[in-house]
Parts: sequence; structure tokens; C-alpha cells
Amino acid sequence: MARTKWGQLLRVDPLPFLASSKNRLKKIQRSDGIFGFKLLRDKSSDLPWWICLAVCRSLKRWFLPALLGLALAAATCKTPHASTAKVPSQIPDNTVEIPGGTFAMGSDSKDANENERPAHPVAVKSFRLDRTEVTVDAYGLCVRAGVCSEPDAYNDQRGSYRTFCNWKHPQSRFSHPINCVDFPQAAGFCAWAGKRLPTEEEWEYAARAGSEGRTYPWGSDKPDQSRLNACGSECPANLVAKGFPRWSPMYETDDGWPETAPVGSFPAGASKHGVLDLAGNVWEWTASEYAAYDGSHAEKKPVLRGGSWGGGDPRTERTTNRFRLDPSSRAQFLGFRCAK
Repeated sequence: MARTKWGQLLRVDPLPFLASSKNRLKKIQRSDGIFGFKLLRDKSSDLPWWICLAVCRSLKRWFLPALLGLALAAATCKTPHASTAKVPSQIPDNTVEIPGGTFAMGSDSKDANENERPAHPVAVKSFRLDRTEVTVDAYGLCVRAGVCSEPDAYNDQRGSYRTFCNWKHPQSRFSHPINCVDFPQAAGFCAWAGKRLPTEEEWEYAARAGSEGRTYPWGSDKPDQSRLNACGSECPANLVAKGFPRWSPMYETDDGWPETAPVGSFPAGASKHGVLDLAGNVWEWTASEYAAYDGSHAEKKPVLRGGSWGGGDPRTERTTNRFRLDPSSRAQFLGFRCAK
């Protein structure tokens, strides 16, 4: 395994390379600029500070009334955080209960990446996890409510990762997972829905069935076309047709979906508690920033779990596999689910 930054991404999944055209790489490398824009956008939801100040100046000149006026103005000018808003009635509660317990997180097996070592005990409290990944339809409700920003939309341009984006796709992929979303968009949706992103520990605990320590969400059998949406025999030709390199499929059978599949399309790949698509379809953002298990280093990058529809290596679908990206990253293989 190459020890360069990009080599590690390739070892996990080749799709990060395909998502990164020269223009896209510039955006990722200038993440401070992207966040600067996002911060400006977020602040624009509040009334300008000078309106609040004008309210205070219009008060009587006595100090105490002015101070009280300033506090009142600040309270009325600030937009409530999404987590304090009423949970939208259009969002059904499709979460499943994951009973708490202790499990061995990580892996010391021969297939384990360096960042999966060493296996170590972790206690997880009971929580609830979305049964499926968040769909285009569900995310669209948040956009129309004026809370979520639009993800990158479909663009029929050869060699562009946006040709795989489900937002505004001509095939109306409403039941497919939302993809091409960054970390703030994923976290923002979950907050709007009265939930949150799962931690990395919760995600792995649910996928491994706790102390059972499953290699894959369904057990120990190798991935095939009946259990997940990864790169099957249909995948290489589709990539080439859209201007991307060909690579070997994970399995030699057609799984029916050259790109993302409608969520829940592979019930045979369900976890012990009935959670679907924990392997394949889209990588899932978690709430946890990356840290080596041995404590040697950490990065301000969220961890992603689960593999994607373009994965050609079965090792990427293991329950212990992990990698990280800059939180501003958007690509065809990035999606999420929520927890609470």
C-alpha cells in the first residue's frame, strides 16, 4: 500500500480520484475559501448586525434599558438553530433501536488497514439509527423548507463527477440516496429532522452487531450481487461511457445498478437489527473526526464508513474499514444517514 495521502485514498476506494478533476481539486485544496463562503451564507440567515444596533440606539439613553434592549435585539435577530425547530411531519421515523453494549472496535486481521489497528474495546449506549440512507426525496423537503442548501446537481458532462449526482437527475432518482453532499449539509439535514449524524463508534457497532464482530453487516460471506450495490459486471462499461477509467468489478455478476440504487434494494445485506445498505451504495459521513486508534495522530476530517457503488475491492465493504475527507468534499460516492 502506498503511504502517500492519495495512495491511501486509492487503497480505500478509487472513486475519490475520479471525483477530483483539476477544478475540483482546487476547490478541495482551497477549503478555507469554501468555508468562508459557507460562513457568510450561514450568517446571512440572521438580520444584519446594524439593524440590531439601530434598535439599541433608539432606546432611552439610560444604560440598563439599553443593555436590556441589546439582549432583546440579539435574541430576536438570531435565527433558531435547526435542532430547536419542530421536527417536520413529512419525515417519517424509519429509525431502528440499536441496544447498547461493549464491542471490539477495529481489526487486527490480515485484511485490516493500518488505520483499523489495533482492535480495542469500546462501550456504546443505546441509540436509534436510520434504517436506510437519506434519500433525494427527503433531502428535497429540507431544501424546500429553506433550511438545507442544494447539493451539487447532475450535469451531463463526460469526465465530471456530477454526471453521477442524483440531485436533479433526469431519471428522477427520488428514492436513491442523496449524494454529492458535504459534511455540513449532512449534519444540517439531520439537525433539521430532529436527529444527528452517528458517531464512528455507533456506526461500526451497528454494522458489526456489537460483540458478534461481523466482518460484513450480514455476516462473514463475501460480498456479491445479492447483498449490496457495489461495482458489478455492469459498472466498468458505465464508467468508461462517462469518460472515466475502467477497473475490475468486485463481482462478475450484474447487480442491476451501474450507479446508486434505490435505498433498501438489497434486503439480503441487512444487519442484525435490520439496517440496510451499511455496505455499498454511498459512503456515509459520520460525526467523528479522524483519530488513529493508537493515539499517534488526529486530523480535522470527518470519518466516512460503508463503501460505495463504485467499490471494486471487497475489503472496502468490511465493517471496520474507514477513511476520511475534508468536510467540504462533495462527490458522487458521498451520502449519509442519521441517528438519534
